[in-house]
Amino acid sequence: MYYKKIKGKRVYLSPSDIDNEAVILTKWFNEDEEIASNNGFERGLLGIEKVREKLEKWNEGPYLFSIINNDNDEFMGHVTLFNVSQYQSTMGIYIGDKYRHHGYGREAIEMLMNYAFNTINLKAIHLEVFGYNEHAKAVYESLGFKECGRWHDVLYHDGRFHDIILMEYVR
Repeated sequence: MYYKKIKGKRVYLSPSDIDNEAVILTKWFNEDEEIASNNGFERGLLGIEKVREKLEKWNEGPYLFSIINNDNDEFMGHVTLFNVSQYQSTMGIYIGDKYRHHGYGREAIEMLMNYAFNTINLKAIHLEVFGYNEHAKAVYESLGFKECGRWHDVLYHDGRFHDIILMEYVR
């Protein structure tokens, strides 16, 4: 079951429903190449019990939100703040394949940023984006994130090495 913790126009952010999401994420982590490679899951086998364990561990953090479609209450992905300290945090997001490139992730990030800066009073949000993911980098830049560093040639993907780009939004 999902709860409308943070409401948006097309999506809302909710605490996770582990029982529902474990089934969906097991499929995504094993079959969705983008999610698997971006999260380091392509090198192993993840059965439903391992995925459930990961979800339970992720839920120990204070700010893992499920992204839910307003129209049909369908699970679309996660957006999270982790490594939260007094004034800053790291952000992560992933969205299922059929929801990408439609603005749902952008809306979820905007909602999370508003929550982070206006409810929990953070000063900065950091993130990592893979150098080959130009679309994600462009979305983050359009939201005001700036590149603040790089780890050069540290990510192997699709037959070659890529940079990990470090970005931040400072209020």
